Amino acid sequence: MYSLLPWRWIGSAVALIVAVSLYADDIGLLLGFTVTDQHLIRYLPPVLLGFLAGFFGPTGYWAPWRVVWRLIPALNGWLPDLNGVWLGTTGSNWPTIKKMLDGAQAYSVINKEELHSTQEQVDAMAVQVTASLFRLKVEAGLSSTDGRSHSITAKPHRDQHSGRIHLTYVYEQTSPNPAITDEERHMGAADLTIDPDNFDVAEGVYWTRRNWQIGLNTAGRLELHRSTQRKEKGKSLRQYAAEEKNRLEADS
Repeated sequence: MYSLLPWRWIGSAVALIVAVSLYADDIGLLLGFTVTDQHLIRYLPPVLLGFLAGFFGPTGYWAPWRVVWRLIPALNGWLPDLNGVWLGTTGSNWPTIKKMLDGAQAYSVINKEELHSTQEQVDAMAVQVTASLFRLKVEAGLSSTDGRSHSITAKPHRDQHSGRIHLTYVYEQTSPNPAITDEERHMGAADLTIDPDNFDVAEGVYWTRRNWQIGLNTAGRLELHRSTQRKEKGKSLRQYAAEEKNRLEADS
């Protein structure tokens, strides 16, 4: 997540460290103690690294930086706390692909307008984001299958024009009991956009390489909202997704 920090923050921090190193003896005299070059060389690096690791490294609900961020929400404008469980829906183009597959098997003609009017397949999903200054991990589960995915690599970046934050990641999904049109394991990618005015809502797109050799790779849309900043212990993402599906069906 460090890539979201403003460069002036990083530059100011480096300048402060350099200034403290250069004038440490003068600062020590003002405070009434002696600071030698040997002290700086021995203690400054581990103190700085220890502070960064101890303050910004943990990802738990009571991690020091997350506590400060909850007390001062404005800090999310520079480094958002995206930790927690996000619930929402995925809209897949699988019905369109299936229609083309059925047409090919039946040697029937399908026009473009018919494909364009095909409704997406909507499913509830749950996503868990685990993040700190040095770490970013995304996991997801669906309500309809045992499939579960985890990010292989993930990177946030800020759009220089709109200020929106993008969370882009490549993931691997496993399906213990895949359908005949599915794979036991496949890779995919997603790009989520988070509005800087509301860090609890995200939307974006995804695409997969599932059975791409025979043209069955899918794509679709994602719409998510953060349900909680603290995942319930022992509760799976599929359970979260199933609850979200029940809620959506009750509201419809």
